[in-house]
Amino acid sequence: MSGSAGNLPARRGRAKGKRRKDAGSANSGALSATEDAPASSFAAGHAAEGPSGRASGRTAPATLAAWTLAALAAAGYAWAAIYRFEHFGANAYDLGLFDQTIWGYSRFDWIPNTILRIPHELGDHTDFTLMVLAPLYWVWSDPRMLLLAQAAMLAGAALPIFWWAREELGAAAALLFEAAYLVFFGVLAGDIFDFHELALAAPLVSVALWAMLTRRDVVLGVCVALLLLTKEDLALTLVGFAAFIAFVQRRWRLGGAIAGVSVAWFALAYKVLIPAFAGGRAYTHWSYDALGSTPGSAARNLVLHPIRSVELFVTPHAKRVGLFNVFASWLFLPLVSPLLIVMLPTLAERFLSSIPSYWAQGFHYSLLIAPMLAFAAVDTTARGLRFGRSRGRERTIVLLAGGGVLAACLFFTFVRLKPLDELRRYTAPETVEEIERCLDAIPTDASVSATSALVPRLSQRRHVYVLDGRPLPGTRFYAINTTTWIFPLTAANLGRTVERLLDGRYGVRCQGAVTVVLEQGARAKRLDPRLRRALALGP
Repeated sequence: MSGSAGNLPARRGRAKGKRRKDAGSANSGALSATEDAPASSFAAGHAAEGPSGRASGRTAPATLAAWTLAALAAAGYAWAAIYRFEHFGANAYDLGLFDQTIWGYSRFDWIPNTILRIPHELGDHTDFTLMVLAPLYWVWSDPRMLLLAQAAMLAGAALPIFWWAREELGAAAALLFEAAYLVFFGVLAGDIFDFHELALAAPLVSVALWAMLTRRDVVLGVCVALLLLTKEDLALTLVGFAAFIAFVQRRWRLGGAIAGVSVAWFALAYKVLIPAFAGGRAYTHWSYDALGSTPGSAARNLVLHPIRSVELFVTPHAKRVGLFNVFASWLFLPLVSPLLIVMLPTLAERFLSSIPSYWAQGFHYSLLIAPMLAFAAVDTTARGLRFGRSRGRERTIVLLAGGGVLAACLFFTFVRLKPLDELRRYTAPETVEEIERCLDAIPTDASVSATSALVPRLSQRRHVYVLDGRPLPGTRFYAINTTTWIFPLTAANLGRTVERLLDGRYGVRCQGAVTVVLEQGARAKRLDPRLRRALALGP
């Protein structure tokens, strides 16, 4: 095999002129300048298809298989996420807050985000690309549309992995690496954790990696721009891309340009845009005080105190466990690829943070790194073929590598970490029916305050608030359920809130064993004895 992460194989006929010259100097040090070496018979048969996956004017079977895998994964992701939503597993953070924002965009309405309680959601993160999802609400204005879109985007991120792996390792191995990404625990955990803007970033990162490695600079530039507009801290991820382009591919100007633009955009977002959209409130997501109170001081300490920074990266023990799970899922192959450089800023952002959930294996925190791991594992396998004495055994080696990675991802997902197990722990059908019956009593345009898991069913309105212990403005309705997610409150906290409201101007509009909807001006004051017990109010 003559392909590698640092260069584009000249045998595929895309590196010509200056690009062919650059390719010879793009090696990471592990590679010698063998770009013009003939391809092995194993790789040559797959290069004929080209990036479109077409051979002799028809779509190749492997390409159809790759699209089929992605489509099946998207269907599975969508089913799991919608099942969670319909059983009240989704929450205000993050599905409710994004649904309210995109609902506003779909109506060409610049509305405050009342869940976050800031003038606009852009005051939380600079996720301008959420606007591109607004037309979906013209088809179906429902939070489940976001879950469908997220499923499609996460599955779609697998296709660039297949494209590049097919060129480097052949079609069969490429399908194995694609499947490994699709079952990776980080992707599944992100899929069933509500909705997040990183769902847009995953396919963009995947396409950007493919474009960088195959030197499609226009495509790369588009991805860079879209990533910067997806979330402010993705600028740091792009610094990793810039470092790879500059130091591995030796394209100093392009790498420097991407780094400069990314750092400038992060500074603008951090100091100007986010505070402006938040009504003057400073950036609230800084969690690196062990390094410094600002990005500048943190960067300075990283440089001046590297040993202490490394200790912080792997301490406490939970961080080491998290890192092990991430890399062992890919048989540690990404650790010996130059593409590790691309991952470093993303890994640093997670494991230098003081917030334990950042190190955890749930939530959406592995969505960004998942395509990077897949590309790096493919690269390491290709390098092993190139420098090992494996002539005549290439197919066996790549299939063993791809199969081993797939088996490892399956083990970590379904045996060790089991992110999908939470689907068994959601609301019982009779409680789902009770909650839905009570929520139907709330008009679509009425203001409402609700416990977290009820908010995504109520978020397509201008005024919806989450009951989380902060002071609340007066709303016409209160919707409370004690068996779904109510953190940081307890049932006793909710009971005291209900008693206070009933002692005032509110009455019962609908109730059940564990659910109550209170309406301003309603006359009924008596609670069901079962509900009183659920609210810790006694008999």
